[in-house]
Amino acid sequence: MPLGRHPARRRPTLAAHHRVALLATLPTLPLYVVWALFLATGGGDLAAQQAWARFAADHGASAYNLFWYGGMHTANYSLISPYLMAELGVRPVTVASGLAAAWLGSVLVVRTGIGRPLVPAVLLSLALWCNVASGRTTFALGVAFGLGACVALRGRRGFAAAVLCGALAAMASPVAGLFLAVVGAGYAGARDWRRAASLLVPPAVVVGTTTLLFPFKGEQLMPLDRVWPPVLFALALVVAGPRGWRVARWAAVVYAAGTVLTYLIPSPVGTNVERLAELVAPAVLLAAARAPGVTRVRAAVLVIALVLSSAWVVQKTVDDLEVSTHVPSWAAETHGVVRELRRLGADRTRVEVIPARNHREATRLAPYVNMARGWNRQLDIERGRLFYDGTFSAGTYRAWLDRWAVGFVVLPEGKPDGFAEQEAALVRAGPGYLERVWRDPHWQVFRVRDAVPLVSAPASVVSSDGARVTVRFRRAGAATLRVAYSPWLKSEGGCLKVREQGEFTELTAPAAGTYRIGSGWERSPSPGASGGGCPAR
Repeated sequence: MPLGRHPARRRPTLAAHHRVALLATLPTLPLYVVWALFLATGGGDLAAQQAWARFAADHGASAYNLFWYGGMHTANYSLISPYLMAELGVRPVTVASGLAAAWLGSVLVVRTGIGRPLVPAVLLSLALWCNVASGRTTFALGVAFGLGACVALRGRRGFAAAVLCGALAAMASPVAGLFLAVVGAGYAGARDWRRAASLLVPPAVVVGTTTLLFPFKGEQLMPLDRVWPPVLFALALVVAGPRGWRVARWAAVVYAAGTVLTYLIPSPVGTNVERLAELVAPAVLLAAARAPGVTRVRAAVLVIALVLSSAWVVQKTVDDLEVSTHVPSWAAETHGVVRELRRLGADRTRVEVIPARNHREATRLAPYVNMARGWNRQLDIERGRLFYDGTFSAGTYRAWLDRWAVGFVVLPEGKPDGFAEQEAALVRAGPGYLERVWRDPHWQVFRVRDAVPLVSAPASVVSSDGARVTVRFRRAGAATLRVAYSPWLKSEGGCLKVREQGEFTELTAPAAGTYRIGSGWERSPSPGASGGGCPAR
C-alpha cells in the first residue's frame, strides 16, 4: 500500500510503528482464535491447503503429484507453502501468516506518513483476517512476504531485504507476486525506478523460472459481473485520491487495467485478481478520504467507494464461511467408501469423484485414490472443459471418462459444485455405461463399463498412489500411460524410458518386468529418457 507521504509530516518514530501495529493487530487476535478452533473445518479453499500439506508430508521428495487431474506440479501451486504446512500444520501457518501480515501492514501504513494511521491499519488487519477466514493459507503467506518487501522499501537501505521478500512472496504464492508487481508498476509510474525494479524483477524471475521448469496450462474464470468491483474501487482512488499519492494512484491505474485484461484474455489469474482489492481497498480509501487537501466532493466519492468495498469484503467472507464451515456427514464418514474403493482395486485406475460445493472430497479421498478432478479451478477448466463450455452430454462425458482412463465414478451425498451439477444429475440418472456397484447413506460408487485402462498394452497397472505408478510389462515394448506428461517424470528403477506422447506419457521397456514411474527434484538426464540397461524384475 504505497501511499504518498505528506511533505510537512515528520518521519514516524519506531515507537509509533510498534504502537500502531500492536493496536491494529490485537483486536484481531480473538478472531484468529475463533477461526482456528471453530471455523477452520477443512472446507472451501482450506481443502486445497490440507490436500497439499498431506501430499508434501507423504511425498515431499516428489516434484509431480498424481492425485488430481492426471498430474500437476507442486511448484505451480507454491514452492514453499505445502512443505511449511506439512512441517508446522495448516492452521499454525495460516494464523502466523495472517498476524505477521497484519503487523507488517500496520507498520507500512505508519511509514507512509498519513495522518491518523490507526483506523486504516485496523481495517487492513481485519481484511487480512477475512482472507484467512476464506482459507487462503498459501496466499496469506505470500502476502506476508509481500508486505515485508513494501515495508523494507519504506526504510533506509532496505532494497536487498525488499528483493529477498519479493522473491519469497512469489515463491509462496504467484498471485501475491503478481500483486507485488502491481505496486512495482506504481513506483515505475512515479519514476522511482530503483524501488520499481525491487518489486518488479523478483516476482518476474521466480514466476518465469517456475513456468519454464514446470510447464503449466490452465484458465481461471472471470465473469463480467466480477470485473466492476475492483475496477470501481481502483478508479475511485485514481479520480478522487490525493494528488500527491502518485505511487498509489499509478498502481490503481495498473490494477484497474489488469482487471479488465483478465476478463478479455483467458489466463490462470481470473477471479484471483479480486484479492488485492479485498485486502487493501477499505484501508486505502479511508486513508485517502481523510488526507489533507481532499475536497468534500472527492472525499464523498472515496467514502462511497469505502462503504461499498467494506460491504463487498464482508459479504464475500460470509459467503465463504457459509460454504466451508459446516462439516456434512458425507465428509465425516468416508471409511466405508475408502474401504470399498480399495476392495475394487481403484488404485489401478483413475477415479472421478464428483466435486462438492465445499470441495471436501478433494482432501478426504486424495490420499487413497488418484482423482480425475480435484480442487484447482485452472486445471479443472483446462482438462475438463466440457463442464464449462456448454458441451456436456452423456456422449461427451463418456469420451472424457475414456480420455482420462476413469474406471470408477464416485458421487457424494452433498450439494455439487456449480460446474458439476449436470454431471451429478447424469450419474444419478444412470447412463448405460455406468454400473452402480456400491452405496451407503452418503456415497455411491459406479463402475465405468469397458473402461479405458490407465496404461495401454503390453503393460498393466499394478498399483498407484499420489506420487507414483507401478506398471508391469508382459514383454518389451512401448505403452501409453494416461498421466499428463512432465519432464520431471522418470523411472525410479533407472531403466524405463519416459517420453512425451501428445498430452500423455509414453513408456518404453527394454524387457518384461515391473517398473515404477514417479518424479523427484532432478529432471530426466536426456530428452524424455531415464534409462540404462533393464533386467526383468
